[in-house]
Amino acid sequence: MISCNNAFAFNDHNVREFLNERENSWPELYLSNFKFSNTSRDLIYPNWFEGNWLIISQDLQDESQAPVIYKVNFFKNNLNEVIGNRSKNSESIGKAIFGENLIKVINDPKSINKQITYLKDDLYIDSRITGRTQIQDDDMFFADELVLQTVHKPGASRVNQVETISKFHKCNLNFSNADDTLKPDICGFQYIATYGSKVGDPSVHAIKTGKYKLSFKFIEN
Repeated sequence: MISCNNAFAFNDHNVREFLNERENSWPELYLSNFKFSNTSRDLIYPNWFEGNWLIISQDLQDESQAPVIYKVNFFKNNLNEVIGNRSKNSESIGKAIFGENLIKVINDPKSINKQITYLKDDLYIDSRITGRTQIQDDDMFFADELVLQTVHKPGASRVNQVETISKFHKCNLNFSNADDTLKPDICGFQYIATYGSKVGDPSVHAIKTGKYKLSFKFIEN
């Protein structure tokens, strides 16, 4: 894996080119070597992400499916950067997907890249981010993360790698921030690719892909 200190540089041309290539390659994705990856820092969002949002996620490959609806939160860290509330957001998404089978989601206090999801029937999912690439752009959020997921259940374990490409922008690009009490809706897409257990093998083709249209609506709490 290549690590590059300028991976988070503002409007970095090479990173943008890499992300565009990943987006344009979907759904024919092979496991990336994640150039410019930097897992030492969390994903940084534009300032207009700060706050609480209701997300409606529609599966574009099967629009007969009801959309998945959940809440997320973004806040400023001690560096005045907007980041996602990872455990809270994962729990919210998990509740929407797993329902009452989800017990809780816990972040590793020693790493921003590790998280455990506990489910009923002694099943839990150990997630570790192994690749993270993004551009920092005030007008758009564009990022790619690769997660190594190990599903543990009594007597067996299963390993998967999941890549999530996210590209979001303000729905109304002409929105004026004159009234700070208003926030524009956020629109965009997520591209999901699931790979097998051959960790680090760039010849591995995605065994499952998904494309989702997301809309964010600001809520007070």
